[in-house]
Amino acid sequence: MLKLLFGRCLILLAAASLVLGVFSCAAKPELPANVIRDEMSGAPDWVKHGCDSFWEENERSKVICGVGSVGSTRNVSLARSGATGRARTEIARSLFVKNKAMLKDYQATTTGGEEYGTSAADEQHLVDVSRQLTEMSLSGTELVETWISKNGTFYALVALKVEKFKGAVSRMNVLNEGVRKAVIDRADKAFAEMDAATDKGKE
Repeated sequence: MLKLLFGRCLILLAAASLVLGVFSCAAKPELPANVIRDEMSGAPDWVKHGCDSFWEENERSKVICGVGSVGSTRNVSLARSGATGRARTEIARSLFVKNKAMLKDYQATTTGGEEYGTSAADEQHLVDVSRQLTEMSLSGTELVETWISKNGTFYALVALKVEKFKGAVSRMNVLNEGVRKAVIDRADKAFAEMDAATDKGKE
């Protein structure tokens, strides 16, 4: 009788160990490399290699683009707006730097001009005007493409075309005519230079 009871106990312990082993295996986290691989499975080029790969080579110099993503949500509207917002933020960073460079170029060309005072005030003015230009220009951005990964991450491709940028600048009443014309005249070259810098970084 004792042998039978002891045998049953051994069987129960073995079964419990087996169940615990199965649960421990199931709870084992997936390796990061596998997660990234699965996330990128079937992704379009603009997700894997950068947004500029979405356009033909002759069109890239006319566009500033950005990619944003949002995961871990079942709310499609929230994922879409969040991903779009992050893509626009990426565009804003690039645009702010480029606008500031164009304004500095204008300042150097006019040797200060009526828009600028001391060098310290000049720099602050450049930053303020650049920020205004950036915020106004972002109204011309558009959602071009979206993609959802197998893991449920929502990706958004957003772009600002040079013609929409020029249109936004032309409507800015806070700029004097000289600054407005200078920025519009330099826009094509500025976008092309940005594209060239992006391509160089990929080499």
